[in-house]
Parts: sequence; C-alpha cells; structure tokens
Amino acid sequence: MKRKVALILTILMFGVIIAGCINQQSPSTPSTTPTSTTTQATSSNSKEMTAAHTTSTTKAPTETEQRKYPITITDFADRKVTIEKEPQRIVSLAPSITETLYFLGALDKVVGVTKYDDFPPGVQEDRTIIGGFSNPNIEIIASLKPDLIIATSMHLKYLTQLEQIAPVIIIDPKNMEDIYKAIELLGKVVNKEEQAQKVIADMKSKVEEIQNAVKGKSKVKVFYVVWNNPLMTAGKGTFIDDLIELAGGENVFSDVEGWAQVSVEQVLAKDPEVIILTPHCGMTVQDVYHSELSKTTAAKEGKVVVIQNDNVLVRPSPRIVIGLEELAKVIHPDVFGGKYPLTVIDFMNRTVTIEKEPQRIVSLAPSITETLFYIGAGDKVVGVTKYDDFPPQVLNITKIGGFSNPNIEIIASLKPDLIIGTSMHLKYLKQLEQIAPVIIVAPRNLEEIYKQIELLGKVTNREEYAQSVVNEMKAKVEYITSRVREKPKPKVFFISWWNPIYTPGRDTFQGDLIELAGGENVFNDLTGWAQVSIEQVLARNPEIIILSAHAGISPEQLCETELAKTDAVKNGRVYVISDDNIISRPGPRIVLGLEELAEFIHPEVFNYEPQPLKCSASASG
Repeated sequence: MKRKVALILTILMFGVIIAGCINQQSPSTPSTTPTSTTTQATSSNSKEMTAAHTTSTTKAPTETEQRKYPITITDFADRKVTIEKEPQRIVSLAPSITETLYFLGALDKVVGVTKYDDFPPGVQEDRTIIGGFSNPNIEIIASLKPDLIIATSMHLKYLTQLEQIAPVIIIDPKNMEDIYKAIELLGKVVNKEEQAQKVIADMKSKVEEIQNAVKGKSKVKVFYVVWNNPLMTAGKGTFIDDLIELAGGENVFSDVEGWAQVSVEQVLAKDPEVIILTPHCGMTVQDVYHSELSKTTAAKEGKVVVIQNDNVLVRPSPRIVIGLEELAKVIHPDVFGGKYPLTVIDFMNRTVTIEKEPQRIVSLAPSITETLFYIGAGDKVVGVTKYDDFPPQVLNITKIGGFSNPNIEIIASLKPDLIIGTSMHLKYLKQLEQIAPVIIVAPRNLEEIYKQIELLGKVTNREEYAQSVVNEMKAKVEYITSRVREKPKPKVFFISWWNPIYTPGRDTFQGDLIELAGGENVFNDLTGWAQVSIEQVLARNPEIIILSAHAGISPEQLCETELAKTDAVKNGRVYVISDDNIISRPGPRIVLGLEELAEFIHPEVFNYEPQPLKCSASASG
C-alpha cells in the first residue's frame, strides 16, 4: 500500500513539473516589444525590453476599447465567465500564464505570480508572490484585491474560494492548437486581441519554418525522459509529443496516453535513435551509458542529449516555439547549422579548413572519443586507441594503436575525413595531414575543456549537443563549488605514483580539481607532474591523502611508511579514487572526478560516509 501511495505522489509531483512550474535557470531576455517570439528569446538587453514593454502596455484605452466590456467568455473548463470591465489587477497562478500575458503586453496589469515564475527576468521583483503553483495562498491572493484571477485545471479544487475574490478563468491547453486558443482567449479578456493575433502569427511562422526545414527527412525515433525512477515519458496528448512530431521526430511512446510510466524493457524494444534528458529528470548522460539503456541505438551512436531549459518545452506559452526549435536541432542536427567549408583555429593556433561535415573520424585519445560520444557524434567515430574504454560501445571500434604511438597505416586504411589528436601527436602531424585534416586539442584546465567541447561540436556539426554538455558540466561545477565555498580548505596531498613519489602541481587537472573541491593542494607551488620526497611531504603535513587507483600503494600500506606520521594517516583520512580516468581525461566526465574529490575533502557537506583508515598497532612507520 505504501508503495502505491508513493507512486501516486510521484506521478502527481511530475504533473506539477510538466505543467511548467519548476525551473532553476533564467533564459535570455527579450529586447523588443512582445511581437516576435524568436527575437525575444535571443536578446539580453533588459533595459530595452523594459522600455519597449512599458511603452506598449501603458497606453490609455480609447472609448471604443472601453465599450468592449462587459464581456462573457467560455474558458477551458467550459465555464461561462463574465468580465465587467477591463482587468487592471490580475493574479496569475502559473508561469505559462504570466509569460503569455507578457507577450500580450499586459504584464503591467499582473500584481501576483507564483514563486516559480522566472520569465521575463525580474518578473518577481515588482509583484507579490502568491505561493507555489499547486498550492497558492488564498489569503495573499485576496489581499491583492485582484479583478481577475487566471488559473489552470490544477486549481479547480480552489475554484470556490477563488471565485469569492474575483472572476476566475481556467486555461488548460493540451497541444499547440490549444495554446493558440489560450492566447486568443487571454487577448480578448485583457483587451489585447490585435497583439494576440500578432503573437500567434509569429509562432505559426516559426513552426512552419521548422517544418519546412525537416520536410523530406526520415523520422528519427525519439525517447523523452520525464523522470528516471520510476521511468516516465511523454505520450500522446502532451506538448512534448506534439513538438517531437513537428520537429521531424517520431515519439517512440506516442502509443501511450499522457505522462506515462514505462519499463526499460519497453524502451529497448522500441530502440530510440535519440534520447532526450532534462536537468530535472533525475538522469544524466553518464547514467544512460551505465544502464541497460546503453544498448539503444541512441547510446551506441552518442545521441543522448540534455535540453537545458525544459521550461520552453513544457510551459504552454509563446516560448514553446523556442523549445520546438531546440528539439529540431537535436533530432536533425544536419539540417540546422553546419556551414561547410568550415575554417577553425585549433589549440596549437593552426588554421584548419574542413570541406564538408565529417562522417569518418579517427580519435587519437580516449578523452576525445568520450567527448565525441557526449556531443552526439559517436556514430562518426571509425578509429580509436587501444586504451579507449568509454562508453562501452567503443570496444567494437577499430583500434589504431596506442595513445602515444598510433599506427599510421591503420589510420590511413580507415579513410577518415577528420583526425583529432593532442599535442602528443604533433610529431606525427605531417604524416597525418597527408591522410585527412587534423585538429589538435590540448586543454590544460576546466575552462579549456569547455572550449575543446565547443570546438569539437562546431567541426562535427553538433553545436547544440556540445553546448548542452558544457551547460550541464558548468551547472555541476557551480553546485559543488557553491557547497564548499565557505568551508575551511584542508591540506590535500595527491599521490599519482608511489615509487618514486609523483604528485600533481599547478597546471594539472588534478591540481585544479582539488582547489575547486574545497581543498588546498600542498604542492601547488610546483608545476605539472612533480617528483617529491617523503621529507617534503612530512614538512607539509597533509590532512588528507588521495591515492590514484594505480598509485602502486594502498592506504593500509601507507601505515608502514614514514607518512604514518602525517595528520592524514593518523586521522584515517586516506582515500582512493574509484577511476583515474574521471580525473585525468579532459572530457565531460571530469566533473564526476570533481564530485568524488569534493566528497573526500568535505564528506560532511555531501553526506558521504567514508570508511576511515585504521593503522594496526604493529605498523612501524
């Protein structure tokens, strides 16, 4: 019984999320009056937006306009509602309603919004927060003395109370056509009918533009993840289903109704070619590759992508056409962008021209391969090194030798149209350039890893995927660093190899990660990978020691060394990295290494409970 109740509560919770009430990041700011949906989504000039918006919404109504009232309309709940005069004090009970009123030029009439309203930016600053989306505060609403309340079907349970305060209109669009009807209805109610028609015309124009772009393209099978546990998706009758079809895709679960729970077995049977995640779905790209979903075509070809701002997909407002465009770019990246010939400058400041979109790529480093899979270009990879092991699909790709000694003959036999290497491969550059264009990447820190991902996204025509990967990484880094920012910085000693002792100094990924994770690298005064002595370590007396997975020594063996005298060993704070690759490969997975280091350094912040090292009484040191 408890399990059933929990499942019902989970589903109800996602009803709230899907209604578009939750978002943790602000989209860009419009710069013109709300007549062009596309322009508003891309501008960041908030001052111009405010000025234009004020001009368009404070005009005094003419005598003709005033004679429109009273009016009687039929809302989405089939209720007849009479509005006696033009509303001047509106309470909006959903972010999507607030957004629509903004596009209609009626935001100045809104006096109350939910705590989840975040568009346009600053929308909460001059308005009263009336509570959450699913649980508005009736007393606060009454105190605002509204002359109109606009709600959704989620608020029907409050209808009797709300109607005692002011007329209530229910807006409940289920698909794109309903969104147009909702905009028309609100335009009529707030005396902005002409503006409503302009907004609808702009939306329809954008939809037509996207449909024309994907016309003639084969339908791509798409699986949209709403939630991971239980696994939920968007079926028939949802905005997502509509948008996937309009974007040139085929929703693999269009045969189920509404927001549906599905099994992994069902997903595998439908074998999607693209898997779409959102920041709030409880699943990451990494999770997909470490689950049964890795068997799907989407995972095998590296077409698992995170849509960063899911509000433009699930809020039934004019911004939904922006969500449609994002989906179309993910489903058919070859149609959008990718202007070739393309000339780029790589990390060695070399100018490289790529004549057409690469279809056969040889990767000369595991970090490059991982990045290509993360940005949706995994299906283009035809050659990798013998050390490539992630994602699991790379095990079936032709091996071109080692990392430092690739086999030029094997590479040539693969007939690549692009080769991507590192600074380690400069000695082979002339030979490689005779085979195909060569891009060199050589990131030295986290910021340069972001640049590497963006560069590879550009050359492979996967810029949307690349940007989503970078955004997801930055969000993870910001979350971790914000948690440890005010914490004391314990002294950390990282052992990458024991005999002789090697440790990372500054200008290394590990050194950077230790600092970001809230620690102080005790050898930050050294550059690169440095050999140090036990005496130097004892002099710096680290509070935490972290061992590489292949350091050649275990925590217990440290008890038998001079390092038993350090505070780290005395207090049992010696840890082993679970996988060296997540802290040494400059790719998207490096944020997982940051997270693990942060748990070691500040376990109290991340509810991490490590097993403390205990040296036996016989340990001599």
